[in-house]
Amino acid sequence: MPNPPKTLIMDLSNFYGGASSRVLSMLTRFPSGTAALAGLENGAVTREAKRLGLPVHVLGSRKTDPRILPRLVRLIRTEGFQVLDTQNIQSKFYASLAASLTRVALVSTINSWYENEHGGASTRGKIYTALELATNRKLALYVTVSEKDRGMLLRSGIPADKIELIYNAVDTAPPKIGPNFLRAQFNLPSDALICLAVGRLVRIKGYDVLIEAMQEAAQEIPNLACVIIGEGETRAELTRQIAEAGLQGRVILPGYLPRESILSALASCDIFVMPSRYEGTPIALLEAGSLACPIIASNAGGMPELVSHEEHALLVPPEDPHALAQALIRLAKDRAFANRLGESAQRRVREKFSLEHQVKATVNAYQKAWATRSEIGQRM
Repeated sequence: MPNPPKTLIMDLSNFYGGASSRVLSMLTRFPSGTAALAGLENGAVTREAKRLGLPVHVLGSRKTDPRILPRLVRLIRTEGFQVLDTQNIQSKFYASLAASLTRVALVSTINSWYENEHGGASTRGKIYTALELATNRKLALYVTVSEKDRGMLLRSGIPADKIELIYNAVDTAPPKIGPNFLRAQFNLPSDALICLAVGRLVRIKGYDVLIEAMQEAAQEIPNLACVIIGEGETRAELTRQIAEAGLQGRVILPGYLPRESILSALASCDIFVMPSRYEGTPIALLEAGSLACPIIASNAGGMPELVSHEEHALLVPPEDPHALAQALIRLAKDRAFANRLGESAQRRVREKFSLEHQVKATVNAYQKAWATRSEIGQRM
């Protein structure tokens, strides 16, 4: 694989999500000295990158820090970065300004189209979408992680030759992990049947639907428990919902956990659940598949591009707690079928979603972006 242009990946998120896993996984695979991360001082992805010993630069203490832009411009110039790849709308805003002041090639990675992620009627979704499209004057390339989101870019007027579809991927040879992490960590009974969800605590993830489904499923499966790993703005609301449903001790919100703990949780759960209202190509779902977890997911966004109903997973309509409850009950009662789904998902991930393929495709995208920017520079 040829060396990529020297690339700075910019992620100004506070919480750890699937995009964070994607970035860190790729940074571990890029040739030494060719890529680095730029983030916030206390951002979860920044902390994790430092813990892993990956190259990381701090741009500011918060998303509105006035030092972000001058630090970013200085960093690009002093370190000789050629490509700037943004992972969220806040990063794109600053990066678009930096691209106007330097010769860097601007790449915008769309992990989930904003109007879909926040709801087409939401003010935030509309503002983020408008800002995304308004900051394209110096854009060299879009990278998107699902065909669904690629279609949204095309409908927004982005030319097809400015979009690269690169599915997310995971390590298809994960380390050996003990099978009892969840039971030991949360003092669950040895006979507990544990469903697991992983992701930011935000409305789009559909955890309110999962809690409602748990209330129904637990009546038929007395030993069913649920752990939702992640942190975010809906924690208080979800905690209140759990209490009102009488599910304290049955539905657990442990907050943020490091990557090793998440892998251990995936390896020790009985069912993996992704009840999202929308997703691109979620890393957590691919990781669950790579570990042969039986999967229940919403038939929404890019998830049907990853797994097929009744073959690799059970797909249920989003916003349908009864359908989700019935899927939980089915996999809880028919463990042989659940295990077959998990094994099929594992084969699917190993064949189609290897990290090596993703990194190679991303390197090619960065080379294309830099070539485009260089051609523009020569014409100026």
